[in-house]
Amino acid sequence: MKRTAGILAFGFVATVTASAQEGAPTPKAEVGMSFSSTTVFPSGGVPSFTAPGGSGTFVYNFNKTFGAVADLGAYHNSSDANLDPTTFSYLFGPRVSWRKDRFTPYAQALVGGVRVTSPFLVDPISGNTTAQNAFATAFGGGLDLRATDHIYLKPVEVDYMLSRVPNFWSLNNTQSNLRYSAGIVFRFGKK
Repeated sequence: MKRTAGILAFGFVATVTASAQEGAPTPKAEVGMSFSSTTVFPSGGVPSFTAPGGSGTFVYNFNKTFGAVADLGAYHNSSDANLDPTTFSYLFGPRVSWRKDRFTPYAQALVGGVRVTSPFLVDPISGNTTAQNAFATAFGGGLDLRATDHIYLKPVEVDYMLSRVPNFWSLNNTQSNLRYSAGIVFRFGKK
């Protein structure tokens, strides 16, 4: 079983690498700005809710296929029923891109954390509102469409985002979230 999975993974990487040899030139760096909407599934019987916001990304490309991503985002839900949370995410990791002349699909695996603030997170000693930091990870992908040589439009990026924010409504402190983003990407330099 492990051998089959290894062969399939090697075949996928070899195919993507070979296909990436043709297509659009590879930029040294990419900077993106996106509107993001995160659907949070808090678990523990609490209903899901949507938190709109935005995210910014920086990608450094090592070659046509592989790059490193820094993804920073902020999301807020103002519904009183869902504890009025504001979440800031900071995620980092690798990206695999398949560059073509007019479009670039990609997949990424990011790891980092989230910082959540809410009026309901109160320090019992001081009475001040506090924030919680927790582990987070995101797995997903998206598509960039060429507008010009240096400007690409991002119609879709979808990520499964798991966070481990300590809370009183769930025993395992796990939130399974779905993040949708759309925006614009600026490309700089050439490899």
